[in-house]
Amino acid sequence: MAKKQAVQRERTLTLGLVQFAAISAVEGIRLTDSAKREFRADDHRRATSAERRQRIIEKYAAKA
Repeated sequence: MAKKQAVQRERTLTLGLVQFAAISAVEGIRLTDSAKREFRADDHRRATSAERRQRIIEKYAAKA
């Protein structure tokens, strides 16, 4: 049984931005042009996932 669980964990799928955008479009969610530019800039400067999250949090977090 433990071996079966290990095999299932190895079968993961990571979506790229194009695939994620296609799935989101089905749900009626689309990125704005400015958001697309920001993500391209992140790609250009090779931002890590943590850096991307921090940028998004700083931009969109509620300011108290």
